[in-house]
Amino acid sequence: MSRRSRIAFTKLEALGNDFVLIDARSTSIRMEPSRIEAMSDRRRGIGFDQLLLLRPPADPECMCHVEIYNSDGSSAEQCGNGMRAVALWLHRLGEFDSSARIETLAGPVTLTWQGADRITATLPPPDFSPRSCGLDDDGEFPVTLQLDNQRFEVLGAAMGNPHLVMPCREMPDASEVEQLGSRLGSHPALARGANVGFALVSDPHRLHLQVHERGAGLTPACGSGACAAATALIRTGALTSPVEVVQPGGTLVIDWSAEGDPVAMTGPASKVFEGVIAWAT
Repeated sequence: MSRRSRIAFTKLEALGNDFVLIDARSTSIRMEPSRIEAMSDRRRGIGFDQLLLLRPPADPECMCHVEIYNSDGSSAEQCGNGMRAVALWLHRLGEFDSSARIETLAGPVTLTWQGADRITATLPPPDFSPRSCGLDDDGEFPVTLQLDNQRFEVLGAAMGNPHLVMPCREMPDASEVEQLGSRLGSHPALARGANVGFALVSDPHRLHLQVHERGAGLTPACGSGACAAATALIRTGALTSPVEVVQPGGTLVIDWSAEGDPVAMTGPASKVFEGVIAWAT
């Protein structure tokens, strides 16, 4: 007769980008890719874009280390919207009032609380080298990627996780973002795949964006993708900080001063529900 383990979780969302958060700071929990993928199923599981697993931090000045997993079970280095979801959860627990630091694979993130609708996550500086995005190229963006007989000129920025940015004159529809984003994001030239953002500048302080996320697909919003697209286009002179990044799930505000500086991303997050996972061990 099998035993059943019970694990508490919280479902959270930030601009429709949804997460399951599990606090493993005081327990030993193993998350295998197949189990994560099963949990992420929106018909037979809980459903989420990313799993946020809190572990004890290596740095005593940080509140926790956040392991990030995509819905397909793969690991991710960063998740901007997820950082705000973590902030909301920690604040609701009473673990911080106004600011805190947490760890990710991409480096430390500073969280600033001004209310559930104004949470700021300050991410480490972007890296604009093609090599940081997994390309075997010591030059600079833009670079050209070829698919079949078409050539696509893309910008890029690594926020710990790799992002390609496709400037657009017209925003493609969701099916095209899904199809082309998937193909570009898994291009053979990319060592570990990439998120792909389709970006339309409407004025110097406003950007429309749709992102196909590596390991999760088309999502209503991508926080690190908003940071990557805004900073890459600020760098070209097409945008000026601060930038409102409008995505299907809502709007983020990105503040970035100059190369080498961190990126501040401000937006909302909310709790959806709590539950307990029970599975055979």
